[in-house]
Amino acid sequence: MTDLGYLEAWQMWFAGDPALKDATMHGLGMLWWGRFGKIAAFFGGMTVVLDIIGPARIRGYGARLRAIAHAPGEHVRRAFSAAGLIAGLFAAIPLLELTNGFISWFAMTLLLSVAVVVVAALFEGRLSDAVPNGVAWLLEHPRTLTWWRVISLVALLVGFHFDLLAS
Repeated sequence: MTDLGYLEAWQMWFAGDPALKDATMHGLGMLWWGRFGKIAAFFGGMTVVLDIIGPARIRGYGARLRAIAHAPGEHVRRAFSAAGLIAGLFAAIPLLELTNGFISWFAMTLLLSVAVVVVAALFEGRLSDAVPNGVAWLLEHPRTLTWWRVISLVALLVGFHFDLLAS
């Protein structure tokens, strides 16, 4: 595998060189650049959908989630969900160990960090409040909304760019 610079990768792409598929850019395979690009483009495009939905509907969705979260027996389901999430993550650790390198340690650290936050939020029942209210708050404040839209546009463009480069 050849480790390419940014401009070298684009030169290979424009030339239609099939070796680009097996090359790496800054130590990361082109497949991963494409995947990160798809994820960034998805989150950038999701802003348009959230803007169309609007803050009032998002807050209403949060209220419905709160009603479900405080239903009888919900704490038992939440505990089983948290236990399943933890078991799944610990089952994924040996799979990450099979691919030695920076990406596996980064992925494992990220997965465990996300798991701790999600499990804590599940037990507290705050996840149903935090996500819809946070998104609604972003959409209600004009200055924050402007920054959110700019960041989303950049994510959409950069994501599409790397997805195209990896294709």
